[in-house]
Amino acid sequence: MHKKMSVPKPDIPKRNNALLNVVTPLGLEFAKNRLSIGENIGKVYGIIRYPQKVGVGWLAKITNLPSTIVSIGWRPIDNATLIHAISRSVVQQRGIADGAKDPLSRQRAEKAAEDGEQIILQIDREGETVGLMSVSVMPVAKDEKSFQKVCRRAESLVNVLKCKIRAIPNLQKEAFQHLSPSFATNPKMEAILQKVVPISTLVGGFPFAGSGFNDGAGYCFAQDTGGGLVIVDPWQRGGDRTNSNFVVMGIPVWGNPLPSSTSSFQSL
Repeated sequence: MHKKMSVPKPDIPKRNNALLNVVTPLGLEFAKNRLSIGENIGKVYGIIRYPQKVGVGWLAKITNLPSTIVSIGWRPIDNATLIHAISRSVVQQRGIADGAKDPLSRQRAEKAAEDGEQIILQIDREGETVGLMSVSVMPVAKDEKSFQKVCRRAESLVNVLKCKIRAIPNLQKEAFQHLSPSFATNPKMEAILQKVVPISTLVGGFPFAGSGFNDGAGYCFAQDTGGGLVIVDPWQRGGDRTNSNFVVMGIPVWGNPLPSSTSSFQSL
């Protein structure tokens, strides 16, 4: 009588969920007006209109929005072609202003013609470079309440700057690719977002300027008026900082001494 030989079962390694979370990409899900990145909720906006004049540092206010990711694209274009196009537009606006019957249409046409002549002066005489600029903004949050708050804050700030911002419906995947540094620019998004602006508008906006105060280490002490973090290392030395003394001022209410007292005890 022959005995059956038992075949040893291969050892199946246990599933390492921690390792899988590190090496596998985050789950992406795209809806009509939002997207999900792992456990976070996001929505990609695009700025589709800019005012005739902007102030110094206007882009820094957008790039320093808390809980947002901002992407700025720039592509130089031929100045000669643009000058001819603006010249034709100035002539057209002058004709509209001369034939307008109501004061509002006349004022708008005259203003557009004056702005066009100013741009021609900057490009032709001063040799300023112009290009196609696109700005995308994506608020991100982990819960619905925070997400709605961040979206309203972004919309309000951009509207205060007299720019027009809108969500990109049905194109959230393409908008995320256009925003992400791991993808090339998307032609559909370029057609929607790219606007002709002088390079002084981009450079004068200081898009890489940071708000807040950051020692690189220490304690998260407060937030400034722009929402930037104030991170202070009381033991840092260098430059004009020769000791650990600093003054905290605020409205005289009961809760103000608490952060300063907490930081003082933690630094001991």
